Amino acid sequence: MKKLIMAILATLSLHAFAQSYLVMDNGSVITTDKSGFVYDMGNFAFPQKITMKGGRFFVEDNSVIVTIGDNGTLYRKYEVIPEKILGKGMNYFISEAGELYTVDSQGLVHITTSDAYKLAGGFGGNYFMTSAGELYTVTNEGIAQKTDIEGIVNLRDVVAFGGRYFMTNRGVVYTIADDGRLTPRADVRVGVMQKRGGNFFTDSSNVIFTVSSEGDLIVPGLPMSFKLMNITKTGTNYFLDLNGKMFSVTDTGEIYERVVQGYDMRNARIISL
Repeated sequence: MKKLIMAILATLSLHAFAQSYLVMDNGSVITTDKSGFVYDMGNFAFPQKITMKGGRFFVEDNSVIVTIGDNGTLYRKYEVIPEKILGKGMNYFISEAGELYTVDSQGLVHITTSDAYKLAGGFGGNYFMTSAGELYTVTNEGIAQKTDIEGIVNLRDVVAFGGRYFMTNRGVVYTIADDGRLTPRADVRVGVMQKRGGNFFTDSSNVIFTVSSEGDLIVPGLPMSFKLMNITKTGTNYFLDLNGKMFSVTDTGEIYERVVQGYDMRNARIISL
């Protein structure tokens, strides 16, 4: 398996620990960090030029990969993007030719190629599944690793794909930690999944669950201003409601309301993930 690391050609300093992003209708790029804080550092991307989006990356004009690293920097890499994409997640996408592009915590892009990737058919935020019955998790460092699932779950029984999680037809939620660990959470009762984000989801019992970077499945405390039925858009680690309120989900699974001065968040055009 051949592994390449792309060089970074251009950077724009943000001075924040960016974890995901959203793009407003005027092109302003708003970023979030692992602690759930939100930043506007004067970066722009034309929404109409964004041709593919993930959680930690987006593609402009099918030729520029824009990544967001944990050190708070936007990176732009000019590269020929494969014409046919099988699927994508928060920190990866896969071409029909079996090329796996991953984005690590520093915003660097890695490419690995394998015939096994050509069989990918079920895509989550930091994992994907193949028709051969294999599960690959993608770590926070952009490393894809095949995970042993024998005796744990039959992939054909997966009924809901999410960011750091999926659910089987037995109602069991499995979480995937940042280091790629797969853990069944049979001790936590969950209804039918409804709205899904990268590290959170709601269920048919009107409960919101969050997933920490360690893979913990949590029912968090909620801000007084939160109303589950008002959620309209879900992102990698945030969601927006019909009144333009923004709520972020931290890496430890806590939820906070965040105010972005000078913006009506109802005008968000591009949502990560």
